[in-house]
Amino acid sequence: MPESIGMWSGVLMLLSVPLNLYVIYTRLEEAEDYLKFSSFIVTFKYRFGFGLFGGKLKRLFAIAPVILMPRLFQWRYLVLVEDVKRIPRSLKLWIVVPYLLTMSSFAGMALSWFLTG
Repeated sequence: MPESIGMWSGVLMLLSVPLNLYVIYTRLEEAEDYLKFSSFIVTFKYRFGFGLFGGKLKRLFAIAPVILMPRLFQWRYLVLVEDVKRIPRSLKLWIVVPYLLTMSSFAGMALSWFLTG
């Protein structure tokens, strides 16, 4: 059973990589434009705007939790909930779904590792 969890997680990871690449090159800048007044996103963009793929994958994985939990980030004065609410629903899905697929794949791989050890 743990082996099958690990294998399915690996398959899910392989499927999420092209989706992540598509999103970082087609949708990321649009999402960042909606959040241009949020200090967390602006700081993250300029601090991590280098590296593999220009830091775009890091920026995608920073925007997705903001979309999922905007009130937590507003409580810390990092983003404005109004900015997150302005993002169209289809764009939110394009940002959040690859993030959740990748994170669930990591969780499945870790679970598989813990169950076999």
